[in-house]
Amino acid sequence: MSAEELPEEWRGRRVGILDSLLQGRRYVLTRHALWYVTGIETADSLFPSIQGWLANTHLNGGAELAWREFLDWYQESRGEPLRYDWYVKPLQECQGDEERAALVLLELVAGYVEKHGVFARRGAGAMDEWILATYGPLPRAWGGRPVGLLDALLWLRQRMDQGHELSLLTGARSIDSLYCFTIGWVRNTLYNRQKDPSLASFWDWLRDVKKEFPGEGWHVKYLRDCQGDHMRAVRKFLDLAAEFKESR
Repeated sequence: MSAEELPEEWRGRRVGILDSLLQGRRYVLTRHALWYVTGIETADSLFPSIQGWLANTHLNGGAELAWREFLDWYQESRGEPLRYDWYVKPLQECQGDEERAALVLLELVAGYVEKHGVFARRGAGAMDEWILATYGPLPRAWGGRPVGLLDALLWLRQRMDQGHELSLLTGARSIDSLYCFTIGWVRNTLYNRQKDPSLASFWDWLRDVKKEFPGEGWHVKYLRDCQGDHMRAVRKFLDLAAEFKESR
């Protein structure tokens, strides 16, 4: 999708995660294209793609206050917080229909927005403290400059070397969750008409130099290469990101 195809009402303002999820709902309802929204045709792909969008905003010093208000509303109305495994019950109730299960959350978002809108109703509050609690200390080198996806991947690699889980960023522990995380991050960049210059070069390098960017999806190939070991597949991708960075 090009910037020219984005909804007219988004022009001139920051596009938030609620906007993106509403757009995703339209794609699922009209095109039956959950894969276009998250990268994968499964309900469990929705959460890590959301995490990718949020990380892009937060690691670049922004706030998704309307999303935090939605999470508060979700917990109050459902009696539990929104977790990575939110999809398990809807998937059972939908007899394994991944698209219908994903729509359960997307319809909740649509209902919330219809009542409350896409904009936050209160101030940021202690946002810095919340980001610190969520991600831990961020690199000082990021201060004052845009943080791209490659930056986030290299930082994740460093944090995992220090003993942290992949779920620190993606919410889960699978190569699929990392793939969907990258989709959410890139969608944020695109929808907000930002640029991430190093990313296109990284994809080109993976495809042309390393031959590691197949049409089936790098996450599929890497998991196969690693005999189904998700953490080895994740490490392969992150190590390639580090190798690319060192080659520049």
